[in-house]
Amino acid sequence: MDFGKLSTGMKIALISGVVLIINLFLPWYRVDFGIGSVSANAFDAGFLAWFGSLLAIAGAVLLLLKVLGTTEINAGPLKTEQLAFLLAVAGVILVLLRFLTETSSVFLGLFLGIAACAGVAYGAFTEMKAHGMDLDDFKSIGGSGD
Repeated sequence: MDFGKLSTGMKIALISGVVLIINLFLPWYRVDFGIGSVSANAFDAGFLAWFGSLLAIAGAVLLLLKVLGTTEINAGPLKTEQLAFLLAVAGVILVLLRFLTETSSVFLGLFLGIAACAGVAYGAFTEMKAHGMDLDDFKSIGGSGD
């Protein structure tokens, strides 16, 4: 795979996905006791932290599989880029909920997790736009609304 031939959105999504994988193991919460400190990574921070990160990583993996030409994944009317976008947005929401439900002793990993999930969502969104898709396309999923 020639990284130089990838679009900017794809690069952002894939790099953000790699950052998220590394970020799972960085400290998200930290408490200093003066003589030492205790930290918690995404897995220790709870379901919202690790599951939200994994959802966004899954979105990046879908885009990676498409780039590698391995497979084109469609879920009903959703194309690969749309599915990756939805996964990443769900990841952003869950990690933001983790932040909003526990704001004490927050450390770097949580903010990096929010930014990297948003990076995957942004990259997938720009890929959607580049392939002629729009947010209005999601309205067809819900039916007629009657």
